[in-house]
Amino acid sequence: MAVPLPKIPADWEWEPAPGDADPFRYGWRPRYVHRPDGKVEEQRIPLTAADLLDPQLGDVILTQGGPHATLATDLHELIKRYFKRDDSVLVTFDRKMRWGTPGLLEPSPDVAVIRGVRDREKAARRLTFEVPKEGVRPCLVVEVVSPQYEEVRDNDYVAKVEIYERAGIPEYVILEPSFNWKDHILLTGYRLDPDRHYRPIEPDDQGRLLSETTGLLFGEDEDGSVLLIEARTGERLRKPAQLEADEEAARKRAAREASAPPARPKLGRPRSCVPLRRPRP
Repeated sequence: MAVPLPKIPADWEWEPAPGDADPFRYGWRPRYVHRPDGKVEEQRIPLTAADLLDPQLGDVILTQGGPHATLATDLHELIKRYFKRDDSVLVTFDRKMRWGTPGLLEPSPDVAVIRGVRDREKAARRLTFEVPKEGVRPCLVVEVVSPQYEEVRDNDYVAKVEIYERAGIPEYVILEPSFNWKDHILLTGYRLDPDRHYRPIEPDDQGRLLSETTGLLFGEDEDGSVLLIEARTGERLRKPAQLEADEEAARKRAAREASAPPARPKLGRPRSCVPLRRPRP
């Protein structure tokens, strides 16, 4: 059961309106044509919002750049690091899904967490994820909303809800960042019920969404950025830049300690000598 789209402020305007926009605003699909002179010419076919729900290999998609790409990349790196030691979990970024279900559109989720893969290294090298071949499907899909065009926003909030529900994805989280048109991150989540229908995930008292399939809490940090927490321990997942800064600080600290001269041992005060008394005969 889908929920209504979040309301947009009255003074917000889509830039630009789809009807007046560049026909290549979403990107293009290259097509190569052999000319009579023997040369090959590339032609660009404009993509529609519907094409973004079923992208093909080679498509050039323009709605995934800028802040959207940065946030989606950070999420991917955080979750990938979290599952790094579990060889049965594959975390993909913008990977084309093949459901093996006739007539069901096959998006490329921003982030997908897949449990139970047989060979993670081999699966990670493939351009698509073949559900029938792998025998497993994502347990969690995360989409970062691109709000510039209303049609693209509707893809995440409406069309993909139906697609991922039909594909049997246990959990679907939609993340609309604060740099869109609001002061706070907007989190929306769905979870399959026993009848295999989506029901909204209820947030906790801090507005965070729990992913039961991964054990992660999705929330908002004090600076308005995305916050991921391991629900079991309460420990937050640190961003790649933060981890690199911590590692660099640790390396510098170790180098200083290694180059420092050894500390002199402290000499204690000598004990006073007390003559031993000889026992009386």
